[in-house]
Amino acid sequence: MSEEDELAQLRSNADNLSRCLHVLLEKIENIEKKNGKEQDANSTKSSETSSSNKNDGKEKFEQVEIEEKTEIDPKTGLKKRTIVTERVLTTKTFHALALDGPSPTMTPILRSSGTKSHNYSPIHQSAILLSQYQSRQTTVDAGQLSQVEVEKHGGHLVVTKINEKANYDLRPGDVVKQINGKDVYFRADIENLKGNVELTLEPAAIHCAPPNFFRIQDIYSSAEDADRPCLWLDLEVSTGDVIQVLSKDEKWMQVRKLSDLTQVGYLPASLAMEKVSMLCPFGRRTLVLLGAVGTGRRDIKSMLLRLAPHYFSTIVPLTSRAQRPGEVEGREYQFVRKEDIYQKIREGGMVEWGELDNQLYGTSADAVRNEVRSGRMCILDAATQSVNYLYNAEFMPFVVHIVPPPIEEFTQLEAVRRTHRTRAQLQSICDESAKIGQECKSRIHLTLVNRNIDVTFKRLVDALETLRYETQWVPHSWMC
Repeated sequence: MSEEDELAQLRSNADNLSRCLHVLLEKIENIEKKNGKEQDANSTKSSETSSSNKNDGKEKFEQVEIEEKTEIDPKTGLKKRTIVTERVLTTKTFHALALDGPSPTMTPILRSSGTKSHNYSPIHQSAILLSQYQSRQTTVDAGQLSQVEVEKHGGHLVVTKINEKANYDLRPGDVVKQINGKDVYFRADIENLKGNVELTLEPAAIHCAPPNFFRIQDIYSSAEDADRPCLWLDLEVSTGDVIQVLSKDEKWMQVRKLSDLTQVGYLPASLAMEKVSMLCPFGRRTLVLLGAVGTGRRDIKSMLLRLAPHYFSTIVPLTSRAQRPGEVEGREYQFVRKEDIYQKIREGGMVEWGELDNQLYGTSADAVRNEVRSGRMCILDAATQSVNYLYNAEFMPFVVHIVPPPIEEFTQLEAVRRTHRTRAQLQSICDESAKIGQECKSRIHLTLVNRNIDVTFKRLVDALETLRYETQWVPHSWMC
């Protein structure tokens, strides 16, 4: 056989092998597709099939690779075609991640404790899913609204007291969300109505009702007390139950149980009980965010409030200026007289204050106290003036300083953002941040460089989670 004939035969064999290999790969692919459809149709069979490929947390994958090379023999000048087929077996290692538990930063702490019974959960958004806690609609005669007393708490209109003539659909602790489909903000919104009205009601969150908490030291069942008002409200309490008092007179209290906010009714005012307060889970009562204007501290504050309103709250500042169109009393500001703010300043009742365009603005200490008493951590994006006022046992602040990156890096980051502030403006922010850091140097607990607001926010949340589980060191005077 001549070399040309041998070369032709080799080429023919190579082509045949290539076609056979192509057919084999196509058949494998069809079988895999067929198995995939069967697995989609039968999830149980799929799980059994996948489990057979797993062993001790490892999953195997096969991959076929084909490489074709053409070379020229330097001696004979003949072309040589080489087809290399590789069957690659890879192993993917995996492990399970807990979906409900402490953040990774908490893991070493929990391991070192040696305790397995804890059920810690990270800071997260909270939603009440049970049907009895959802909004409900009811139709009542408008005159029934005159039989209830309401107060504004947390921006909501809360029913704090009802009398015996009230409709049984109205309950103490309800938030009046809407009337005839329109949002309700003030007592005036439910007055002077006629005919039947449709109410949207829902139980108020704990922090959206009067912060009056008591621990029961006796046993009482309303079913055994025929003298109680509103016989259609049944309530039983026993020693150790914590209640929230919504209103009180000489003989009766209208309350609800904190273990089930739908359990509301009357309790005798003479019932033995102990006044208690709710402490937020972070061991601190206020979170002070310091930072120059433009460092993102207010955005971070808003993100925290949206993330977990059951953990965090803030205050509504006072102002002496007139209310503008579109503003709502108690939402943007509390609108008060200038003399009233001056009086609070003289009495030491202002955390911070300032003047702009001949009008006063400021933060009332009583407003901070009210938020703390609701059992949440009060967030203040404040000036350094506030740190001096709050740094004591009453407010127990956790002080965080939000700072920009170094000026060169700050300039580069600004170039890809939409704001496009000048270098002089960025330098001013850096200088102001340095000044704040120097003024409060001994009272800043955490400094965060804000290069990316999402990353900075995550670092702050991790730090707050750490407060829940780690030993904290605070000034000795705070514990005396």
